Amino acid sequence: RSCLGKLVGMAITPLFRVLGLVVTEDVIWERVKAANAKIKELEQKEYDASAVFVTFETEQGQRTAMTALNFSQLEIVTNTAINADPSAIFQGTVLNCCEAADPDAVRWNDLRCSFLEICLRQLCTFGVTCGLVGLSAYVLTLTRITVSTTIFSIILSATNSLVPMIVRILVSYEKHRREGAMQASLYVKITLFRWMNAVIVTWLITPLLVTLGDNSMDLISTINATMLSEMIVAPMLRYFDVVTFLDRHYFAPRAKTEEQMMSRFKGGWYNLSERFTDLTKVLLLCIFYSPFYPFIYFLGAATLFLQYWMDKFLLLRSWKRAPTVGADTPRFSRRYFSTAAIVIGVIGAGYAYARSPFTNLCACGEARECNLTSSTTFTNVALLDGTALGGDVETASEGYYFCDQKQIGFPPTDERQEYTLQWMTPSQEKLTQIFGIMCVVVVAIYGVYALFRPLIHFTLSLVKGVYEPQGTDQRKDFSSGVGIESFGYIPSLEVDGFHFPFIACNIDDIDVSLIKWKDPNQKEENAHRQYDEHNLIYDVSKERRDAVFSRVKHYPPAWCGKTKDE
Repeated sequence: RSCLGKLVGMAITPLFRVLGLVVTEDVIWERVKAANAKIKELEQKEYDASAVFVTFETEQGQRTAMTALNFSQLEIVTNTAINADPSAIFQGTVLNCCEAADPDAVRWNDLRCSFLEICLRQLCTFGVTCGLVGLSAYVLTLTRITVSTTIFSIILSATNSLVPMIVRILVSYEKHRREGAMQASLYVKITLFRWMNAVIVTWLITPLLVTLGDNSMDLISTINATMLSEMIVAPMLRYFDVVTFLDRHYFAPRAKTEEQMMSRFKGGWYNLSERFTDLTKVLLLCIFYSPFYPFIYFLGAATLFLQYWMDKFLLLRSWKRAPTVGADTPRFSRRYFSTAAIVIGVIGAGYAYARSPFTNLCACGEARECNLTSSTTFTNVALLDGTALGGDVETASEGYYFCDQKQIGFPPTDERQEYTLQWMTPSQEKLTQIFGIMCVVVVAIYGVYALFRPLIHFTLSLVKGVYEPQGTDQRKDFSSGVGIESFGYIPSLEVDGFHFPFIACNIDDIDVSLIKWKDPNQKEENAHRQYDEHNLIYDVSKERRDAVFSRVKHYPPAWCGKTKDE
């Protein structure tokens, strides 16, 4: 290395060592010895099963078993068969049965966590997310007031693109038993951040008098800049993925081993919940601001069109494969957030029509008389915000007085006006009355649909079983699709830096086709031996493997064996 490189290394390397980013061979060896000692200590303990997964040969068999084991939560907690058939009790225990997620969506290392621990961790991360929302709102407020709307929109799009990375770090601290629950937590936090930044904060920091103006700091200009930024800047930030670019073009050529090099080509990170937040954010922007700016619907359609094609390109060319989560995320988004965006948009439209014309002026008349001066020309006029108007200012013959059009409660109706603060026209009062009633109706419907129904379902589950088969029986045998579309629940752990998961069970008694992946570098004739390098059971003594690791059994039907022999 050059002299400058050595000097930089001497200055930076100690800092990296303090942060744990650079370790020596001696430190690594000490860690390996400590890990081996910890393994020997843990393998002597006894472990209870956290969960049991059962795969049925037919879908009808699964439904029959689930119907027979359909217990209430009260029966499960008290371990008493109140309404259930006593023959359905397993060795004196009332089982808590539910349909499992796909094998890819099971988070095996989190199955042991209690419900209380899961809730406390989520509460902590949600608090940190709210703090980040407040910090971002403060920065955006300063930027819009002191700089410009263009810089405001760019910072807004940049924070909306970077926040998924920050939230993903927070969610990694949480514990979830299935991938769908983790995606839901991620969805809620990202949506809260993006909705507050893109819609609520912009609306709150905008003074009423600059709602309909055409200056760069007015609301219409801000909305237009925000939508153009979402249309162009946000997709480009996803395309120019800095982390993926550095992995492929800087770190990969400098890797010391082939495994390190290949780990840099996994592709960029994405998940379905993060993409759904962009959809609901654009939907909320369009509905919320359409009363001020009807053209926003065309901008929203163009934004979704460009984002769709950019995401499709990255999905096929750049992003790495995401876990299979099924329809949980789309169903969660549709039930709670897509409908919430419509509700918030309707309420925003109601307030927009009620506060029109956004002047804070009421005409003098029967409600309130004004003592007007005879003079119509004034000099050295200063506005309420401190702006001084030079020259002469001529006033209209009709008198006006100040009335705060922003002080309207819920629902936004004409009745919210005080008698001496009447600014609505007769037609506006009728329209506002309709909007106010509509707001109440929409909020009530959303409460019943999104909140009351789950509450009723939870209450019923306390006293009776609530299992109901979903969809139509496809009449497909599990064994007929093994290795193609049917895979087993094989406990495994994914570790950063390794291409394949680590298996955490003995697979000698199962068909290896039940495992969804295969290492192409393994050339062993025995298919089971091809997975030995990726199996954790060989790090534990043979006598303790069954006590420490999961047990997986496979009982194929008789016709399946005959088919293979033929």
